[in-house]
Amino acid sequence: MPTEDDLFSVLSHDTRRRLLLLLEGFGELCVCDLVAGVDLPQAVVSRHLAVLRAGELVIARKRGTWVYYKRRPSLAPWVADIIAVLRAGPGAEAFARDALRVKALQAQGAVCCEPHDRSDK
Repeated sequence: MPTEDDLFSVLSHDTRRRLLLLLEGFGELCVCDLVAGVDLPQAVVSRHLAVLRAGELVIARKRGTWVYYKRRPSLAPWVADIIAVLRAGPGAEAFARDALRVKALQAQGAVCCEPHDRSDK
């Protein structure tokens, strides 16, 4: 479980907050969905996901060549409360734009991972 200092250090970067809010809003997403959502290169997204994972805010599972992330379900209530506040705070506009990109990508079916991988979440 992250300490307060660890949590605020992890959440200090806008990209990590945006990724966490996408996972909070969509549940589990493939890295390719997250890349499209925040509109950043895969290497940048992966680096920030590694920080979120090290901070114990997200968990990952690998299926074939694809990696799926989701918010850690067993977060302490105070951590979940902070994430909820972030979703309603000033970052809500960025989250809304990111979410629209993910929804558009999913609606097109144009993703890097296989369709059967995405439906088996």
